[in-house]
Amino acid sequence: MSSLLEVDGVSFSYGSRSVLDSVSFHAEEGEFLALLGINGSGKSTLLDIISGFRIPETGTVSLGGRSQKQWKRREIAQQISHLPQAIHADLPFTAEQLVGMGRYPHTDRWYESDEDHKYIHAAMERTSCWPHRHRAFRSLSGGERQRVLLAACLAQDANTLLLDEPSTFLDIEQQLHCFSILRDEARAGKLCIAATHDLNLALTHCTRLLVLAGGVIAHDLRTEEAHDNKEWLSLFSRRLDMGKTPAGSPWVWYQ
Repeated sequence: MSSLLEVDGVSFSYGSRSVLDSVSFHAEEGEFLALLGINGSGKSTLLDIISGFRIPETGTVSLGGRSQKQWKRREIAQQISHLPQAIHADLPFTAEQLVGMGRYPHTDRWYESDEDHKYIHAAMERTSCWPHRHRAFRSLSGGERQRVLLAACLAQDANTLLLDEPSTFLDIEQQLHCFSILRDEARAGKLCIAATHDLNLALTHCTRLLVLAGGVIAHDLRTEEAHDNKEWLSLFSRRLDMGKTPAGSPWVWYQ
């Protein structure tokens, strides 16, 4: 039986610099994967390839057992929502209009149905940005904009959510809220993959860790196994160590 997402032998370079070198992994619905790695390790590039925004030099990406090359762009957008690392802050739309763009793969041309508006409202309520719905996107703070962009991904109602540093600009409470939402999406049967530098957010909320290093997936482990195999920590810094919380969950601290 095919996995929801299959990445097989994917490689990519920027000019003479190789970023990904035959990366392979499978992921299923109900999983929340943390994509980890130092700056420049290829996290954003890998998410771009899975979403179809970049074409790999070698290898394939399959969705539900069907090669990505066989999907039309609109079909991919119905299956995958993608929150990139950076979006222009001066977009000339209100917050509600921007979230509504998440519904475009499902709409009839530019028409938004009552069902679309229900998705928009529900997504903005979940991300605590409904009170800002009439404000210009460019007038929002960085954290407020990030919550609007997350709402757009949720409103898209795709089976797979790809998020590149989704907690950027968020205060601590909103970081926890963001990752709790994604964990709930996974528990509801979706696949979530979030690139993040916050190891403890990943350990607390994610079900699996994918660590990119040297162009390959150096470690692929279940979150509950992270404490028993600390080798992956050394790829980030020698000043890290790991213990457990009072509840028994893995926890990273700095020396």
